[in-house]
Amino acid sequence: AVTVPHDAAEPCQYRLSSGGRSLGILTDLGSITPHVLDSYRDCHSLLLEFNHDLLMLQAGSYPPALKRRVGGDWGHLNNLQAAQLLRDLGAARPGQLVVAHVSENNNSRHKAEEALLSVLDSLEGVVWAEQAGGFDWLAVG
Repeated sequence: AVTVPHDAAEPCQYRLSSGGRSLGILTDLGSITPHVLDSYRDCHSLLLEFNHDLLMLQAGSYPPALKRRVGGDWGHLNNLQAAQLLRDLGAARPGQLVVAHVSENNNSRHKAEEALLSVLDSLEGVVWAEQAGGFDWLAVG
C-alpha cells in the first residue's frame, strides 16, 4: 500500500508485483509527493486518475466548498497534475496506461487527451476506464 494525500481516513493506493511485472493503482489523491513518485517508478502498467480540468471545475455547478475540496492538495488530481506525474517519471513511466476516475461533470476525454499529448507522443495503447462500464481485462505490461 502507498499512502497518498487525500481527505479520507487513512487513504492509500497500491502497487502490486508478481512474476517480474508490476501494476500501479493511483486515484483519489490531490497532489504528487516525492513518496508517491518513487512508489510508482518503473511500473509496467498504471491506472491513473485524471479527475478534472481546472477551468471546467471552476466554471462548473459545484458549490465553492466542494470546488476547493476537489481541486485542493487533499482532493483529486487534475489533468495537468496527472500529466506532470507521467512527465516526472520520465523513462521510468509505465508502458501501459489506464486513464481513470475522469469526472463526468468537470472533465472531458478531449481535455484529458490534451494533457496526455503534452507528455506522450501518441494516445495509441492508452486505455480509458469509463465510469459506467470500466474497461476490459488487460494483461499487465
